Amino acid sequence: GFGASGAVVSLLHRHIARARGGWLSLSASLFAISVPASLWVSEWMEVNVHFLAWAPRELVGVAAVEVAALVPFFFAAACICIALTDEPANTPGHYASTLMGSGAGALAALFLMWRLSTVGLFWAMAAAALAAGVISCPWRRAASAGVVVLAAVAMASMVFLVPLQIEPSQYKMLSYLENMPGTERIYTTTGPLGRIDVARNAAYHHAPGLSLQYTGLVPPHAILMYDAEDSGAIYDVAELSDWGFMDHTTSALAYHMRRSARVLIVGAGGGAQIGLARYHDAPTITAIEMNSQLINAMLGPLAERGGRIYGAENVEVVHADARGYLSRSSAGYDIIQLHVAGGAASASAGVQAARESYLYTVEAFDAMLERTSEDGILSVGVWAETPPRAALRVFDTLGEALRRRGLDPALHLSMIRSWSTVTVIASKTAFSAADRALVRDFANDRGFDLCWLWDIEDREANRFHALERAYYLEAAMALVGPQRAAFIESYPFRIDAVTDNRPYFFHFFTLRSLGFLQEQLGRRARAFLEVGYLLLLGALAQTVLMAVILILAPLLLRAGRLSQAQGKSATGIYFLSLGAGFMLLEVFFLQKLILYLAHPVYSGAAVIAGFLIFAGAGSVMSPRWHATPVRTARVAGTAILAMGTACLLGLDWWLSLTQGWGIPLRFAVAFATIAPLAFAMGHMFPLGLVRIGGADRVLVPWAWAANGFASVAATVAAPLAAMRIGFAGTGAAALVLYAAAIATWRWLPGSAGPLQKSAGTRSVRDAV
Repeated sequence: GFGASGAVVSLLHRHIARARGGWLSLSASLFAISVPASLWVSEWMEVNVHFLAWAPRELVGVAAVEVAALVPFFFAAACICIALTDEPANTPGHYASTLMGSGAGALAALFLMWRLSTVGLFWAMAAAALAAGVISCPWRRAASAGVVVLAAVAMASMVFLVPLQIEPSQYKMLSYLENMPGTERIYTTTGPLGRIDVARNAAYHHAPGLSLQYTGLVPPHAILMYDAEDSGAIYDVAELSDWGFMDHTTSALAYHMRRSARVLIVGAGGGAQIGLARYHDAPTITAIEMNSQLINAMLGPLAERGGRIYGAENVEVVHADARGYLSRSSAGYDIIQLHVAGGAASASAGVQAARESYLYTVEAFDAMLERTSEDGILSVGVWAETPPRAALRVFDTLGEALRRRGLDPALHLSMIRSWSTVTVIASKTAFSAADRALVRDFANDRGFDLCWLWDIEDREANRFHALERAYYLEAAMALVGPQRAAFIESYPFRIDAVTDNRPYFFHFFTLRSLGFLQEQLGRRARAFLEVGYLLLLGALAQTVLMAVILILAPLLLRAGRLSQAQGKSATGIYFLSLGAGFMLLEVFFLQKLILYLAHPVYSGAAVIAGFLIFAGAGSVMSPRWHATPVRTARVAGTAILAMGTACLLGLDWWLSLTQGWGIPLRFAVAFATIAPLAFAMGHMFPLGLVRIGGADRVLVPWAWAANGFASVAATVAAPLAAMRIGFAGTGAAALVLYAAAIATWRWLPGSAGPLQKSAGTRSVRDAV
C-alpha cells in the first residue's frame, strides 16, 4: 500500500500540485472509510491457510484479504506522500510529524488494547483518519467539504455493516466446538496478548499424551483457547486424588524420578501441570504465566471451574516471562517443567514455522539447567510426529546445552513417547542405574515407548506405539554420537539445535529435502510444507513483483517530467537502500527485544514507537545543524554504522544486564538503547528528499514508492534471512545497505549546498 501510493502520486503529480490540500483531505477521508470497510471484507471472506499446500484456490481468498488490507494503507500513505511533495524546506517537518505520530500510535494502540475490543480499535483508527481529513480540508472548496461530509456519513452507515466482534475462522478450534451440539462458551476476553476463550462440551475430551492403558475417569473440563486455537484444558477437580489421570501422561516421568520435589512450571495455562505437581505432594510449586488476562480469569470468574488451582496450598503463580524470571531468580528447583503447548493441528500444519520462540533455544535450556538443583531434572514436552521433528530438535538442543557445560549428552538425557506426546528429560548429573530403572518401570507400566537411555537395547524401543522403524532411537543414537553432523545434514527436516540468534524452533522444512519427500511420499509430501514459511515466501514474491511493476510504471508511462528527470538511478538506489536498511535494523531490534520484553506485541510497540519517535526527532534536527546537508548526511551515516556495529556485537550482553527487571523498566531501557541510533537514522531520508526535491520535485513521490516497497520487502525477507544466517547476519546486511546509501549520496541530483527556503515557505518548526 505504501509503495503503490508513491507510484500513483507520481502519475498524478501535476493534478495534485494544483490542489494539494484537497487531495490530502480526499486521501484522509478515503482512509477513514476504508478502515472499517477492510474489516467487513475480511470478515466476509472465508480463508483456510492450512489448505494452501493442497488447494491453490485458497490463494484467491488470501489475495482478497490482502487487497482489503492494502487499501487503507494505500490511502494513509498517499496522505504522507502528498505532504512530502510540499516545498523542500518543509519536508523534514512533515516527515518528522509522520514518524512521531506513527510512534505515538504504536504506544497508544498497546494501551487501547486493554480498553477496547478489536473492532473498537478499528473504529478508533477510522476516527483518527477522519479527524485528519477534517483538519486538512480546504472548507472553502465545496467539493472537498462534500467529500469529508460524505466520508462521515459513510462511516456512520458502516456501523450497521461491521460486526460488533470479530468471529473466528470456521476452521479454528473454537468454531469446531461451537458447531457441536451442546457447546457452551464460558468466558471470552481480549487484550494485548490476544484473545482468550473458554468453552466446554461434554462430548469433547482433552488429555494430551494420556496413556491408552489408562482406564480411570478424566474429570469434567473446559477447553482453553488462545486466539481460538486449542491451548489446553481447565479441569474441574474437587479432590486432590482426581488429578491422578495426569500421572498417566509422559510429563509425569520427572515426578517418579525426583520425589518431594521443588517444582517450577513454565506456563501455568489451565493449571493441569500444577495439579500434577500437587498430586505428587510437591512441597513448593512455582508456576510462571506471562498472560495477566489468564491469571485474572483463573483467580476470578474461572476459579471455581478450575478447582481454584491457582490459589491452592503451596502454589505461587508468578506473572512474568520465563527468561526474565530465570535471570533474576536464584532458587534451585528439583524439577523444571516445560510442557506441551499449543494445539497439535497448528503444530503439524507448520503454522508456527515463521514464529520465533525463545523458550526452546540452547540459551533458554542452559538458563533452566542453571536453576535446577545438582541432581534436578529439566523436563520438556512436545507433540509426537512421524517422521519425528520437534522431539529430535528438543533432544539435540538440550544436548547442545549440556555440551556447553562440558557434559556428555548421552549420559544426561532420556526420552519417552506416547501416541501423541514426547517428553525429553535432562539433568546436570548423569542418570544413575536407579534413575534408568525408574524410567523403564514408568514407561512399561503405562505403555510408553522408550526412545533413549544411554544403556537402551534395541528390543526395548518401538514396542507399544509401533512405527515402521525405531526412528526415535536411531535418531537419538546419531545425535549423541560422533556422526551427529552428518545425520543432521542428511535428515529430511531441520532438527539441529536452535539458538537465540535463530530462534525458529518450529521451522523444520528445508527446500533441499523437497525432492526427497516428493520421491518418498508423492503428493503426500504437501503435508510437510509449512504454511507459515510458504506465506513468507509468497509475500516476498508478491512484494518484489509489485515493486518492479509499480516503481517502473511511472517511468514507462512517461509520467510528466519523471521520465526526463536527472539522477533517477542514484535516487532509486539511495531510497531502496534506506528503506531496506531501516526496516532490517528495525526487525533486528524487534526480534532481539522479543526475548528482552517477553512478547512480540510488547517488542513491536517499543521498537516501532522508539524508532519512529526518535527518527522523527532526527528529521526535525536534520536541517538545523550548522553544516551543509552533505556533511550532515556523512556524520549521520558514520554514526549509524558505528552504533549499528556496536549493537551487533554487544546488544545481547547489554540487555542481559537488566533482563530481570520489570517490564516498565525494560521498556525504558529499550527506548534508551534505540534512541541514539534511531535519531541518526532519522536524518538520512529527509535530507535525501530535500536534495532531490530541490532538483526536481517530481522525484519525491517516486522515491517514496521505492522506499516503501523496499521497506515491505525487507520486512518479509528479514525472518527468511534470519532462518538462514541468523539475526546477526540480518543486522549486518542492514549496515551494508546503509553503507551503500551513504556511498550513493554524492550522485543524488540537486545542490550539495545549504538548504534554501523559497519566499513564503514556513519554517521547519511551523511545518511540524
